[in-house]
Amino acid sequence: MMAESSEGRIDASDSVHGILYLPQPIVQKIMSCLPPRVAAQISILSKDWNHAFNTLPTLEFDEETFGRKDVGGHDADIENDTFLEYVDGYITRRREHDLNIDSMSLLVFSKGDKLSLVLPKWIDIASRLNLRDLTLGRIVDYPNRRWYDHKCPDLVSDTISVLHVSHLYMKGVKTRLPRLEELVLHRVDESSDVLNELMLSCPALRRVELIEYSHFGDLLICGPKLETFEASGMYRVNSFSISAPNLMSFSFTSTLTIGLPDGELSTLQVHGAQNLRELTLDLCVVGIRTIREAVSRLRLLETLRLRGRLSAERIRITHKNLKHLVLTRFDSLRRVKTQTPNLVSFQYDGLNIPIIGPRDSTRLASARLEVDFGVRTKRSYLKAAKFLRYFGRCDSLTLICNNVEALVLPEEIRSVMLPPLHNVKHLKLQILFNTPEVNASSSQLTESLRWMGPHLETLVVSSEPRHEKTPCPHSETPVIGSKPHRDKYSRANRKRGRSETAAAGTRDALSTKKTHPASSVGSSRV
Repeated sequence: MMAESSEGRIDASDSVHGILYLPQPIVQKIMSCLPPRVAAQISILSKDWNHAFNTLPTLEFDEETFGRKDVGGHDADIENDTFLEYVDGYITRRREHDLNIDSMSLLVFSKGDKLSLVLPKWIDIASRLNLRDLTLGRIVDYPNRRWYDHKCPDLVSDTISVLHVSHLYMKGVKTRLPRLEELVLHRVDESSDVLNELMLSCPALRRVELIEYSHFGDLLICGPKLETFEASGMYRVNSFSISAPNLMSFSFTSTLTIGLPDGELSTLQVHGAQNLRELTLDLCVVGIRTIREAVSRLRLLETLRLRGRLSAERIRITHKNLKHLVLTRFDSLRRVKTQTPNLVSFQYDGLNIPIIGPRDSTRLASARLEVDFGVRTKRSYLKAAKFLRYFGRCDSLTLICNNVEALVLPEEIRSVMLPPLHNVKHLKLQILFNTPEVNASSSQLTESLRWMGPHLETLVVSSEPRHEKTPCPHSETPVIGSKPHRDKYSRANRKRGRSETAAAGTRDALSTKKTHPASSVGSSRV
């Protein structure tokens, strides 16, 4: 309940978000009539609290929702100002009252030339008010405005530590961000010079992420404190040169599905990343020979994730410190040779059942396999059993497949071979496509699985029909690859995101408990 300082009539429109505006005399009269216990539970606030949100340290300016009362337009001046005028006045008032700004997000579809004139001023004011986190984005796919040239203004600040830029043209942009620790560039074109300059001029950088980044040639990845570099949805790349002594994780994936035989990346120099532990590469862009040369120099490497291409048929993995290996999207892979004495976990998904060997690791504890076991023939039975035998000493094994006929081993096959999963204790089978003959409740299937793993302690068989060949959301270790990023700056997706917010809490409450995916490691050689 909120009381006014002077008399006035009660209007139903004055009740907002559970707060009822009443004249002071009426409030006093109501309070006098209430029992003391009830009156003690009622709070009387000044109407000045209506503008308390203006003191919050987090600012979000969205030109698409500008002036809409249903998203919180409380300022009377908002009806008379343009978006840029309103933001300018708002930030100026923050400076006059010396109100702190921790983070600021600006999503616009205004012309880039107008924005370039005022944004440096806003950044300067916000930096004096301790700005730490800055997000700049252009709202895309907006009617009649999609062809404007949106150039990112100069970025100069002594306080910003986190910077996100999306859908802005950055060529020729001047930057000075000495305290920048995290940099995210999303669909930023023709800015290799800017990125190289940022890498060289920001000694505090710890994390860099590029999303659907294009049009650059030679990139120097450097920084005394840089720990993580991730590039996803990449194309038109010439070379990478890494000179970051503290770099722990490097990831590079592409939007391509079919690459050149030797990849499109000419060189991948890693001589300056001797402490690298995790490496994720896409064979559509990085050739297997380039990967072999890079991995041979990374003695401390523990995690290798390789995303395949259609033509990849043979891979040799050699690394004495290998602990985790992930091979995804290898649709034509036929043979994997490993020399990995310290392998702990293995993950594979593809159309073929490859021949894997030799089994030289006694430490392999878990595996996750997404394969198509094919038709019911004697050869397919033997091939499936031979493939599974490589993982027979794992403690836990997860199988994801479309059809499972080949897993129902007939008696004539069992009589001539040993159980392939002899030491497996925990087996989980997820069937993506049921058949009338074999499904999750088939007694023949469970009987065959128990024969395969005579020492099973837990057996979980689930049936979740679906069209696409991808693991379910609650799988222990999801497929690692070029994950598509939903463009939050797209007008359609931003509306969809707002409509989904209300149901998010319910989904989180009903979702199954997630476990962290096992990291994957390895070095590879053809």
